[in-house]
Amino acid sequence: AMAYVNRVRTRASNPAGFVGPANNAGDASPTNYKIGLYTSFPDATYAMTAIRMERKLELAMEGHRFYDLTRWGTGATELNAYAKSELKQGYSTMAGAVYTKGKSEYLPLPQNQIDKMQKDGKSVLTQNPGY
Repeated sequence: AMAYVNRVRTRASNPAGFVGPANNAGDASPTNYKIGLYTSFPDATYAMTAIRMERKLELAMEGHRFYDLTRWGTGATELNAYAKSELKQGYSTMAGAVYTKGKSEYLPLPQNQIDKMQKDGKSVLTQNPGY
């Protein structure tokens, strides 16, 4: 895993790929985030933490985060903490936002589709949990 993470970090640290005014002026990265390579992953927990962080950084704003958090089983912890911190900062758009484990991982099935999928008078589809 370390080799793959380091490949991403090597590419990300190349100034030729930087976007924005700093690159146009020939400057280094416009941020102060230092991109170094990992020299070791002491254990599986450390490796998974590094992979999760790299995905968070590399895929920011690309719509993958929710699915990563859901797949890893950390959606409730991460997203509820995020909603709470946003409310503390005065962002009311997060009011009432809750990620409920066992429900929020799925979207509800449209009732008309459940009704249409009949076999022997019974629907072959069942609604996702919590809906």
